[in-house]
Amino acid sequence: MTLTLHERVEDDILDRIQTGDWQVGDRLPPEKDLAAQLGISRSTLRLAFDGLERKGVLQRKKRAGTHIISNSPQSRFQMVTSGLREVLSLGRDTFLDVSQTRVVADGEIDLLEGLKSETGHWLEITGTRKIDGKEPAFNWSQIYVTGRYAGIEPALGDAFSSVFQVIEKAFGTSVARVNQSVLAIACPKEASAAMGLRQGDPVLQILARLYDADDRLIEVSSAIFDPARFQVNTDVRVD
Repeated sequence: MTLTLHERVEDDILDRIQTGDWQVGDRLPPEKDLAAQLGISRSTLRLAFDGLERKGVLQRKKRAGTHIISNSPQSRFQMVTSGLREVLSLGRDTFLDVSQTRVVADGEIDLLEGLKSETGHWLEITGTRKIDGKEPAFNWSQIYVTGRYAGIEPALGDAFSSVFQVIEKAFGTSVARVNQSVLAIACPKEASAAMGLRQGDPVLQILARLYDADDRLIEVSSAIFDPARFQVNTDVRVD
């Protein structure tokens, strides 16, 4: 496969880092100067920087410049969303390692404000996800299952793909709609240790509500992600 110009520039910059021309922690020359040195346009250099930033090699900050933060591409979970299956890909392509379950009542959890369970209680499931089983986790999640499906708790002993898949298998209920939002927040204390981050570090939070074909709520979840090891790409066609 023929590489594009900016991909060749990515490889050249990475090679110079790995051979010691530039060191981890170094600040790269200003875009204008580096583009001139490499004999390319600034737009091509920016595309190369974009690629290396996605790979966890570079970090760019406004007014602080571009710094080298790694000498090799980092493992990262990438979720590409163009339909319902892709939105649910996190729960199909990684495993949730459950650390705790407990029963909580209506009104007890801020995330469930305004929602009611048929039984007056919810099953809270806390767990983490890792990339290829490697520490630390790139995700820390809390999932709340309505009382209708709380009977799945005994099936949560081992690592599994997702709560909704356990529900699908046990009850024959399929996810038909997902309401989802993405927020930038400060890392909560509960998630920081599991993810190898400091409390207050910037993280991504995905809030989701999953519904069945009759528009009945199946679960509510809060998923916290290390932004250095997770990205979401959306590809939507308007017909």
